[in-house]
Amino acid sequence: MMKAYQFLVTLNYVEPKVWRRFVVPAMLDFYDLHSVIQTSVGWTNSHLFNFIIEDSINDKTLELVADEESVTENFTLAQLYMKNPPEEGSYEFSMYQRIISKQLLLARDVDLNQHVNESPQFTYLYDFGDGWEHTVVFEKVVDDYEYDYPQVLEGEGTCPPEDVGGPPGYDEFKRVIKDKDDPDHGYMKKWAKSQGYKKFNLAKVNSKLKDEWEIICENNSSL
Repeated sequence: MMKAYQFLVTLNYVEPKVWRRFVVPAMLDFYDLHSVIQTSVGWTNSHLFNFIIEDSINDKTLELVADEESVTENFTLAQLYMKNPPEEGSYEFSMYQRIISKQLLLARDVDLNQHVNESPQFTYLYDFGDGWEHTVVFEKVVDDYEYDYPQVLEGEGTCPPEDVGGPPGYDEFKRVIKDKDDPDHGYMKKWAKSQGYKKFNLAKVNSKLKDEWEIICENNSSL
């Protein structure tokens, strides 16, 4: 038995609703959480992501990313602006305000237990082009979790295809897929298959999560 966290992730602005409830070992970090969301929802981890967390204790917005270069660049700019604050009302001043009000960190460097209790609801954004916004809610602590890997408890809804064009593009996609008389129906159906578009299957998702976790553990043990 081990300590774990239960989350609910919901993909916003799509119908029918797409949501997953899952449990992860408590010692994971936010990059691990990103990986679990990807597999649970049905994404293919082909694009950038971030977590947006409102840190009310320190009155800052935390942005957790995978790109170390972005973190370094943001830190450098913040240091520069703090040493030489730009003139109030200028474009540079508006940039300065945005940068100092936000803290950019590597998702891999932030453990879940650092924020889930104080900030139980936050945003996960995947694919900055399509703009897939998810609401993530920390629901509870599970003290007697019997597995050492993440597991989806339940869920509903099919994940949109990658690169479909965000919620508006997905609406158009669904319209074409449902209309066999649409001239683009055949092409769109074939394209969707190439993108891995398929119905949510709880057993298959959990099997994939377990396999991924075993690979991660093997890689970590070899370091």
